[in-house]
Amino acid sequence: MSRRSFYFLLFAVSGFSGLIYESIWTHYLKLFLGHAAYSQTLVLAIFMGGMAIGSWICSKYSSRWKHLLLGYALTEGIIGVCALIFHNAFAYTIELSYTSIIPQLGHPVIVNAFKWTLSALMILPQSVLLGMTFPLMSAGILRLFPEKPGQSVAMLYFTNSMGAAIGVLVSGFMLIRWTGLPGTIRIAGLINIALALTVWWLVRKPRSEEQPFAGIEENLPRDSRPGWYWFLLLVSLVTGASSFIYEIGWIRMLSLVLEARPMRLS
Repeated sequence: MSRRSFYFLLFAVSGFSGLIYESIWTHYLKLFLGHAAYSQTLVLAIFMGGMAIGSWICSKYSSRWKHLLLGYALTEGIIGVCALIFHNAFAYTIELSYTSIIPQLGHPVIVNAFKWTLSALMILPQSVLLGMTFPLMSAGILRLFPEKPGQSVAMLYFTNSMGAAIGVLVSGFMLIRWTGLPGTIRIAGLINIALALTVWWLVRKPRSEEQPFAGIEENLPRDSRPGWYWFLLLVSLVTGASSFIYEIGWIRMLSLVLEARPMRLS
């Protein structure tokens, strides 16, 4: 297996763990919000919104960073540590909320606003970090292997998406049944930490020095960019919104016919 293909494999494993988080957070937050539909909607909004923020941060600042794959390894490591402590932090936060904070709020509207805000804050930092993984990995790969950049980015997206699909299936039908919610999210965290250590070991070698990659954006004169650039961004926004409307609708419909399984917290 070539070094570039090995990075593709690592990013598939990253996708495997990343979508475990979306699935597991939904199960956790429905225990706090009181309804699976609410938690699914909130997790999807924060997960995708946080990933968008993470991607935007990388688009603004990653060109100044010298070692993108080391940044990727650090990001994966932080995600893993957050996953290892998530269950205990969630349990403590929810207990504190019910015993000390919510009784003081009084009005149901304020209580609901507090619960939704707290739920969002519990998963937003990890979502932002997850959103940074694809830009860091793809830009780092392009610096190491500048030939065939379109193929590299497409393969990274393909392998990450395939890993994500497998991760959802394995966590939903196997890991939760075997290890409960805490065990599943900790397994995902250990995967991220293992990825961080592996990528750090790969890029610490002198031969893995990243070279600046001059992308299409830098090669084009500023006045030669297509005038419909922002229109295409708007189209992407609308298609993204419609695709996740489908996801929420399909989840609601399929929940009516698929057997619900009780979640085990320990």
